[in-house]
Amino acid sequence: MAFSFVALALTGLLILFGKYFILPLTGPGFYGPFLLLCKNIHNFVGPLFTLSIVIFFLLFVRRNLPEKGDLAWAVGFGGMLSGKHIPAGFFNFGEKFWFWVGMVILGSAVSASGWVLDMIVPFMQIEYWRGTMQIANIIHGVGAILMTALSLGHIYIGTIGMQGSIDAMKTGYCDEVWAKEHHELWYNKIGRG
Repeated sequence: MAFSFVALALTGLLILFGKYFILPLTGPGFYGPFLLLCKNIHNFVGPLFTLSIVIFFLLFVRRNLPEKGDLAWAVGFGGMLSGKHIPAGFFNFGEKFWFWVGMVILGSAVSASGWVLDMIVPFMQIEYWRGTMQIANIIHGVGAILMTALSLGHIYIGTIGMQGSIDAMKTGYCDEVWAKEHHELWYNKIGRG
């Protein structure tokens, strides 16, 4: 999912804004074929991203349901405002927000509008009028920019902002000290506390 998202975000941004910073540097002789390459990568990676969203949803929906401690975490903004640790479950409220808003809502909207733009919606009879494509283009662009902006926060916290989290995401494992420090409610629930 991460690789397909990064490929889509980069190629999408190049398609959307490349004419402002690549075209003046390279000229149309390079920019035309480059844009075509970006478009083809974007169009072929898009369905893979849709599939990864479905798999991700099925794997993690149960752990992203609201539970005890989420409200306190949200009100305290994860302890960033007070500087005090706020216990969290397997996923904290910020991670659940990213799951529901970033991946499920925005990811589904961007995927569905992308399928319409690619004209490969096999299960629906869609009239491909100019208005349909314009609406799909607006939904796709706005959703993708919002999703990319949210992902930057997620990527920062998951890499630089919280030591040890990238290893836990890559391997699926974390040590007991890290689990107790960052996901204390989950740590206690599995009988370690």
